[in-house]
Amino acid sequence: MSLFKNTFAVAVGIAAFCLSEGAWASRSSVGIMSPRNVVNVDKDYTYGYTYLPGDALDVYETPNRRIGWTVNYDYLDKNLLRPVSVAYVDYVPEVIRVCLSNAHQNLREVNNTVNNLLVARPLDSGTSALRFGINSTVGLLGCIDVAKYMGLERKRMSMDTVLGKWGVDQGAYVVIPGLGIGTYRSYIGSAVDTLYFPFTYFPLWVDGILWGFNAVDSRAATLDQDEVLRNSLDPYSQARDFYLMYQEGLVSGTDATSSVDENDENLEQYMDEIDE
Repeated sequence: MSLFKNTFAVAVGIAAFCLSEGAWASRSSVGIMSPRNVVNVDKDYTYGYTYLPGDALDVYETPNRRIGWTVNYDYLDKNLLRPVSVAYVDYVPEVIRVCLSNAHQNLREVNNTVNNLLVARPLDSGTSALRFGINSTVGLLGCIDVAKYMGLERKRMSMDTVLGKWGVDQGAYVVIPGLGIGTYRSYIGSAVDTLYFPFTYFPLWVDGILWGFNAVDSRAATLDQDEVLRNSLDPYSQARDFYLMYQEGLVSGTDATSSVDENDENLEQYMDEIDE
């Protein structure tokens, strides 16, 4: 009798195990003896937003438009930056403006030297180092671009572009009042670029002067292209898309703006100037 009970208990246990295994198998496509499977789950982290060039997302579009763009484009540019830039062009001789612009760009040659090395471009890095040495001495602290006449063209490479070449996405697109348009990556890159020599040794007031001069100089260079945004149905979207396409072109090494309407023939010059 005891043997019968034990046998019956074992049979019931086996049957229960088989039933439970069958039920589990019916809910899963992976059997206990099947080879280990890797399940790829594609998750969408865009939350309904559309990917822009460089995988940027305009997740702050409402505050960007209502605050950042309104302050920068409708007020600061209209009432301050553009009038000052127009006066700068009208009253400062071109030779002085070119000298100041060259000297400011010469300071960036140290950045170009290091950043080109970070993307495995030793020749461009060497060119940037030579440009800095020649223009800082023979070129009177960069006032005259002597290296250019020697066939040494500027090999511009910002940390923003370096990060892009390393595979870092643009991140969120942000319009900050007083600073302009950018992305998480561009703002981080710009912050790192200010840590290079000689910027890291400048006192705060010198940094402020350089920042103000760069704003006026860049804006003065784009006065002839004001119609690009003025004639746009949506200046905010056009400036955003052009900026992101241009930045993506710097990363990929291709003309990312080639798909833009041919009527915007000044686009590349425009974006190159505002991105300096």
